[in-house]
Amino acid sequence: MLSVSQDIQPDDLINLKHQVPDQFDRIARGYDRATFFSQGYIKDLALSVRRMRLRGNEYLADLCCGTGKSTACCLEVLPAGRVIAIDNSKEMLMMASHKFAARFSNEQLKFLQKDVMLLDFADNTFDAIFMAYGIRNMPDYERCLKNLLRQLKPGGTICFHEYALADSPLVRLYWRILGYLFIIPFSALITGSTTLFRYLIRSVLQFPSPEKFVELLQNCGFQDCAAIPLSSWRRPILHTFLARKPGITLQ
Repeated sequence: MLSVSQDIQPDDLINLKHQVPDQFDRIARGYDRATFFSQGYIKDLALSVRRMRLRGNEYLADLCCGTGKSTACCLEVLPAGRVIAIDNSKEMLMMASHKFAARFSNEQLKFLQKDVMLLDFADNTFDAIFMAYGIRNMPDYERCLKNLLRQLKPGGTICFHEYALADSPLVRLYWRILGYLFIIPFSALITGSTTLFRYLIRSVLQFPSPEKFVELLQNCGFQDCAAIPLSSWRRPILHTFLARKPGITLQ
């Protein structure tokens, strides 16, 4: 078993995904600067949140919330709702909580450090679940999805904002060029580390295609599953995945 103090390599993170939060701890202070220069980053998150078509009074879990950029997008569409923002990186979560501490009450927004694989809320807790760039980091996609389904209310919506590559050599080549020539060098310059971003490139290459991930959602018990691409240069690689738990939510 590798320790946090050892020089962890991208292949190690692929096999030991529970160590990914430790790497996020290391780059937390530079993460917002790196994503600031990613064209369309916030706009894309906000679009995926809006695609959930929430009423505005739901109880939503923002999983793998990082420094809170996805949390901000969720709060914008929930003026009468509640958000619990969950992440397993202590440093990322600390930065997120500092951003919102003075703006929202505990009734509106709470932060929780927790491994999403080990979420243990009661059955039918959440009206909606949002997860940006997180499902790909779970060691067992199917087990995670089934547990999230359990905690979602009947009729509730779940949304995954995630990189997923079509089964196309050209799309995979496009991602490699984008990753190795742009993402890794630029992120290393901003954060001083390449390990996590090299892992990012490899983990996307290993993640199911949009069609296969939709099929996995269906097999795990979700319905009305769909993959909707984002726009511009991100269209071949970034998607909003929407699904719903069977049943009707009682208000």
